[in-house]
Amino acid sequence: MMATAPPQPQDLTSPESKDAGVHKDEMTVFQVENRLFRVHRHFLAENSLVFSSMFSLPRTTATTGDSTAEAEGTSDANPIHLPGVTELEFETLLRYFYKSMHDGFSLPQPSWIALLSIAHHYEFLNVRERAIREIYGPAAQQPQDHMLLISVAEKYDVSPQHLIPSLVSLVTRPQPLSEGEVASYSALTVSRIAHAREDFVRRTVNPPPLQPGWLPAVPNGPSWKEGVARDVVCKIWQVQNDDESPRPSRRVFSF
Repeated sequence: MMATAPPQPQDLTSPESKDAGVHKDEMTVFQVENRLFRVHRHFLAENSLVFSSMFSLPRTTATTGDSTAEAEGTSDANPIHLPGVTELEFETLLRYFYKSMHDGFSLPQPSWIALLSIAHHYEFLNVRERAIREIYGPAAQQPQDHMLLISVAEKYDVSPQHLIPSLVSLVTRPQPLSEGEVASYSALTVSRIAHAREDFVRRTVNPPPLQPGWLPAVPNGPSWKEGVARDVVCKIWQVQNDDESPRPSRRVFSF
């Protein structure tokens, strides 16, 4: 049996969007898992390359015997199905479109990840960038779950640039990767982490001899070691190192 229909999108629409005439936009019915959603197609078509292409196609009706079925998405009886999308993902997407313009809009981390998932699969490019900022940026939930962040990045093609703090944490910690972490990461990521840990130990335990006129910037200090780890991570993952923390050595000039 179909679950009780959710509140109509009008219930979520802001006064600003009413003034803009959004309610004049055509509604489309979607089925996500066992739930029906009636949505203003404007939000989907304007923000998603996939939905824009979908709505640009001519509507077709199915004829069976003497009867002609309604076009897909025009009624509860014939919704557009979105396989692979969860209720949480689609509901979060609607909440984002109807509420994100309000001051103080926020979501818990699981909802941002759900938003990233549907944005990734349906090419909501601006939504995807916002979700990445919220998950990986300075305002992200603390403390960070590094295993989760790396797994999410691999699944949704997030740039390794956003993973530098998580990777540095894994490289510098004394404990090896757990079985759960190894199972969560791709073979390539596990190999790179192992390589980075070895390189970090080699460069901090047995640093190369300093050339004449060079002195350690912060010998064996936390900032020095973190700087080494960032250098190692950025080299192995081939991303730019924008950090300005002290590096292993500095030049001493004589005049």
